[in-house]
Amino acid sequence: MQSRNRTGGFTLVELLVVIGIIAVLMGILLPALQKSRSYANQVSCTANIRQLATALNMYANDYKVFIGYASATDRKAALYPYLKMGRNNADNATMSVWNCPANADIFNRASYGFNTKLNYVKYARIRRPSEKVALCDGGLKEDGTSSMATHMWSPGTAPSTSACRPDYTRHAKGMIGIGYVDGHAETLPMTLPFYLPLGDARLGNGVMYPEIDTAWVPQQ
Repeated sequence: MQSRNRTGGFTLVELLVVIGIIAVLMGILLPALQKSRSYANQVSCTANIRQLATALNMYANDYKVFIGYASATDRKAALYPYLKMGRNNADNATMSVWNCPANADIFNRASYGFNTKLNYVKYARIRRPSEKVALCDGGLKEDGTSSMATHMWSPGTAPSTSACRPDYTRHAKGMIGIGYVDGHAETLPMTLPFYLPLGDARLGNGVMYPEIDTAWVPQQ
């Protein structure tokens, strides 16, 4: 008897089995890849914040004050000599240190906001610089809409149309990238002493509680 030699490709059943295996593997691997990407974005964001905090210290060495904002001034322009990136607030080059890689709307939402409680405060007057917030993930207005302003309101500051709060939507588990006056950076959730958790009745109600703004005001 002559044996039949198989000369064709895969059978339909074999193809379906292979496709099924691939689908299972994708289901296992995709969440891990997404988690890895999210973590990589968070690490890159923290590195950006650390670089901006270092530039703030260089600015302070030259001018003896924390960087501030007033009419016709621009924080990006003020720090450009130290960073060579971000000539003004409208300069949003994709690979800039001013842009968090997890910010999907860099042309409408600023990536980082600076502590307005320290505007032009003399550096020598800022107590415990390793505990004082200099900047953090920002660009989120009080009502949840986007803002290009590089401001960051403290948790005890009263609400207003221009108030910006930390952008808790950007990183996994609501984590926030934070840079401190001494130049170090870390990632934390929305909890004190950094910030009040969302939904806390004290957030932005205009009443000052001693425990709220200790990480934001210069002399506490």
